[in-house]
Amino acid sequence: MSADLRIRKKVRPNRQMILSAVLFALIVIWLVVSAGNAGSAAEKSRAGSVRSALMNSVSLCYSIEGEYPPDIEYLEKNYGFKPDRDRYVIHYEYFGANVRPSVTVIDKNGSDERTVS
Repeated sequence: MSADLRIRKKVRPNRQMILSAVLFALIVIWLVVSAGNAGSAAEKSRAGSVRSALMNSVSLCYSIEGEYPPDIEYLEKNYGFKPDRDRYVIHYEYFGANVRPSVTVIDKNGSDERTVS
């Protein structure tokens, strides 16, 4: 009977170690996934910042000149808007001097796309 107790005592620590290792691995995986999601949220925030800066420039132009800018180049030249063209594709659709333009900002890495009318 004492031999059975010795065998059981030897088996239990191994099970506990395996359980601890599995739990540790799950925690590490969860941390890695969470860090990846945080990076993705930051990327979306950057695209949103580009979109906000563009729309602020559009509004500023309208308030000063009384009409919306005809293209992004006009904003770059006269209002200091400088988009990162290597990172984002910006579609600016001009409808007329008194109609707010439609703007789409697309991250070239594929992590974000936003449209503002």
